[in-house]
Amino acid sequence: MIIILLLLFDRDFSKLAIVEPLYIHDALLITATFFALIKFPIKVQFQSLFLLIILSIIYLIYSIVNSYVSGGNIILVVRQFFLFFYLIISYIIANKFFKNADNINKAVNFIKKTAKYAVVLQLFYFFYLYLTVPNYTPLKGFSYISAVGVMGIIVYGAYILVYFKGYKKVFGFLSILIISGLLGHASSFFAVFLVFSLHFYISFSPKIRGISLGVLIILILILFQTPQFNDANASWRLLYWSHILNRALTENYLILGNGFGQPYMTLDFAKKIAKEINSTFMYTSVNVNYERWITPPHNSFLTMIHNVGLIPVILLFVPLKSFFNQIFLKERTTDKNRLFLFYSLFGLIVWCSFNVILELPHSAIYFWLIYFTYIFYAKANPKI
Repeated sequence: MIIILLLLFDRDFSKLAIVEPLYIHDALLITATFFALIKFPIKVQFQSLFLLIILSIIYLIYSIVNSYVSGGNIILVVRQFFLFFYLIISYIIANKFFKNADNINKAVNFIKKTAKYAVVLQLFYFFYLYLTVPNYTPLKGFSYISAVGVMGIIVYGAYILVYFKGYKKVFGFLSILIISGLLGHASSFFAVFLVFSLHFYISFSPKIRGISLGVLIILILILFQTPQFNDANASWRLLYWSHILNRALTENYLILGNGFGQPYMTLDFAKKIAKEINSTFMYTSVNVNYERWITPPHNSFLTMIHNVGLIPVILLFVPLKSFFNQIFLKERTTDKNRLFLFYSLFGLIVWCSFNVILELPHSAIYFWLIYFTYIFYAKANPKI
């Protein structure tokens, strides 16, 4: 229900408050988690994720104490922690829901349905914008119905590659590629393009995938020369990413994180990018006092690295052993549901790597739904 409401209403639902700062979206998630905890005994699965969660809670406690002692803003601590809050909620609910193997298939079917809904609703939304916005063109600005809608379109691209055949597959995927290119997010088009590239890549046997990988790298490099991937916005991201990684290496030695409630970008670096690419947003915007605290690096995994450290974030990918085996070592699976989840998760990882997704209520839960469905499906079907 929550995901359908997010698909339809996006921020209008996720920011709907009972009494601020308590939102209906978060209240529903907390309630579901509470009932999951009291109805069944907790069983810890995927210990690496459990360890990452414990580590994030330790950082939260440290950050709250540090903020209180130093006179910092505890609200910023809590706000930044929501990235892990949605992971924790999803982890608890998934451990309960997927205890029943039948629920895994139910989740797969739900993901398929929401992806179909996303495409249909997006087409209607294009038509609505055309009728109501003077001189409307999807080539300028954002034209997507919701964050979950964008993710559903990426997932439906994966669905077409797995379940469609012949001309229907070609026409269907080209349609998704076009739709993704009209949403106003170059990274949505890139995610769909990379899902197809992965489909092409793993169609070869592991022994000769190196050749196809070379072809794909050339195509991606060509794509990066287009204006959408070569503008000031792209430059800002790359500089910001390098800043996060440099601090993770030189200040935190890859192991430590900055905790929560700390600025994502230093003031000195904000001044540096203002000179290099004329981007003064991080210290002259309307939120001048907090912009460096509330604008993460537009890569959710780098945000995690900032919070808890690079090496600890690797724990998030430990349950994806079969995911990486499929990319590098295994023949393409004949299990269509598993392949669908594999493509879907890959596409959403790409999407999260270019945007603020896991930090936000209107997009995080859909990613975690697919992430946990994939790892539980792979665990339940280890030999396929």
